[in-house]
Amino acid sequence: MKISVVDQSPIFTNTDANQALEETLHLAEFSDSIGLNRFWVAEHHGSTSFAGCSPEILMPRLAAATKNIRIGSGGVMLMHYSPYKVAENFRLLESLFPNRIDLGLGRAPGSDPYQAGALAYGSKTTGPEFFPTKMNDLKSFLSGEVSSTESFESVSVTPGLGNLPEVWLLVSSQQGAEYAAQFGLPMSLAYFINQDCLHLAEIYRKNFVPSAFSEFPRISLGVFSICAETDKRAEELASSAALWRNNSQVGKFSAFPTMEESRSQINVGSDNRTFVGSPGLVKDKLKPLLDKVVPEELKIITICESFPARQESYQLINDTFNS
Repeated sequence: MKISVVDQSPIFTNTDANQALEETLHLAEFSDSIGLNRFWVAEHHGSTSFAGCSPEILMPRLAAATKNIRIGSGGVMLMHYSPYKVAENFRLLESLFPNRIDLGLGRAPGSDPYQAGALAYGSKTTGPEFFPTKMNDLKSFLSGEVSSTESFESVSVTPGLGNLPEVWLLVSSQQGAEYAAQFGLPMSLAYFINQDCLHLAEIYRKNFVPSAFSEFPRISLGVFSICAETDKRAEELASSAALWRNNSQVGKFSAFPTMEESRSQINVGSDNRTFVGSPGLVKDKLKPLLDKVVPEELKIITICESFPARQESYQLINDTFNS
């Protein structure tokens, strides 16, 4: 089983955004050194919890610091942007780092309405109803096909800029799965967002239409997980993210609490979104999901205060699934 990383550059109450980004860089280097498959970075705007706001800016720094691991966006929120500019950015990245760039696309805003308004800056094409049109145009700009939008028929991306990056759609709903199938895109299924999403794998496979992006259905499964040598240690490490999620569900958004701040306030065992425990327990907990979805890889999000513990968690999970 291929193991990949989705890193959200988490900010803790005892750190800041600069340190979070520095840890993202070091985690990418570590992930590359132990042979993980991909390293994706997230897009969040105006957040006190996550430092990553521009994947396409962060990605070349990570790609330059690593040798083999694929570097990607998890994801670019297409609703905010010109498909033409996204195509140019990622064709250029693929040219600079051949066969190592992924364009993960999201349909969510990744922000509150005020940040979304600032990003749109007057654009009238940011609603979800524009996603199919934007996706069609992006597909044309990336592949060199003539755009189905009449005013863009003569538009092309700078010729000669590398190959196609791998394009994935981040999915947590049936509509997302249907779009991934319709456009022939690999699907990154976000269990960490929606735990009632496993049935979407079958819908996607049944309706998949081959494309320039993929000749056959491809699925990765994204989960929260924290793994340590003992169940007790893993639960201690998981307490920060568990308390943060509880707070966010009632509208309290802030930096992640430290373990000292969180472990006496939260019951990690009550959080069914995170796979927490020793290596054997994590593998056993994940088995029903893997049997249902049959993904080609696991994308793991690990958020805990201790950076060495984050590294160890990825190492343990990789060793457990590939020993």
